[in-house]
Amino acid sequence: MKKIKNVDDWRTLKFNQIIDVRSPDEFLEDHIPEAINLPVLNNSERSKVGKIYKQESRIKAKILGASIISKNISRFLLNDLKNTPTHWEYLIYCWRGGQRSRSLALILNEIGYNVSVLSGGYKNYRSKIIQDLKKVSDYKFFVIQGKTGTGKTKIIQELIKRNAQAIDLENLAQHRGSLLGKELNLVQPSQKLFESSLHKNLESFTTSSPIFIESESSKIGKLHLPKNFWHHIKNSKRISLEVPINERTRFLIKDYKHLINNSSLIEPFLKNIRSKVQNELFSFLLKKVEKKQWKEFVETVLINYYDPKYEFSHSQNINNVIHSYTLKKISKKNILELVEKIIQKTN
Repeated sequence: MKKIKNVDDWRTLKFNQIIDVRSPDEFLEDHIPEAINLPVLNNSERSKVGKIYKQESRIKAKILGASIISKNISRFLLNDLKNTPTHWEYLIYCWRGGQRSRSLALILNEIGYNVSVLSGGYKNYRSKIIQDLKKVSDYKFFVIQGKTGTGKTKIIQELIKRNAQAIDLENLAQHRGSLLGKELNLVQPSQKLFESSLHKNLESFTTSSPIFIESESSKIGKLHLPKNFWHHIKNSKRISLEVPINERTRFLIKDYKHLINNSSLIEPFLKNIRSKVQNELFSFLLKKVEKKQWKEFVETVLINYYDPKYEFSHSQNINNVIHSYTLKKISKKNILELVEKIIQKTN
């Protein structure tokens, strides 16, 4: 019979399937990016077993846990794992590489599958993510910077389409990055899951080629960029964009249609800036929202709020700017031409 292998790193072998057997809530908070969730105990079952373990009897809890796990594994075998080839390499993990992962590993091993268990489980994985995200100094970042509404994210997205090394932080964070950034029907991931996604991006890159990233603050919505990562990109070389105010206004109105169609979504933004702007300006903005005069609203917010913030924060990085470009119009054609120039200039 084949032996169940213990591996210290999920990257050790090329696994056909990584299975996270923790509860759905644990999986939702964070998991190895390629993993699927086959919980041997769901949220309520895990809670029930844990309560009996603490308040009644360890043996009673283990008997109940084993009976539930057996039923769940039986269901997985008849459904989720029904048609998987027997030559597949499986990696299984739970919280600490204990009973939950070994229960499924034992059954799959008995059937004849090639099975490995991640030693230390998710805790081991998470520890490695934290350590890796501290070691980013070898990466060569180029920061795309520009005032709000200059199309920075569009450029990053086009660079990704061109197979350039680029990270779309706003996509990873499910947030636009500004106070107006909340998207309809989108929920930001947990901090841990965000860091796992960022780590996966970095792992796919080489240190010899440039990595393009949009200039962001250290916080995107509720999420924070890892400290070492943030300090490294803050001090990296920069590519600066300039776009006329009228074009930025047009672009933002088009790009934030969900706000225009539902002005109640602007209320959190207005609440946030209430104490940061003069009463006269705040009253002016309220009137523009009420009258749906979006051009005047957006232009005023840019000139009186976002632009001063940008100029203050980026004045410290002026010596890091190596290339500057002006876009008179943010169009598909102009973005493509600019991306081509950026790739040529940085290779």
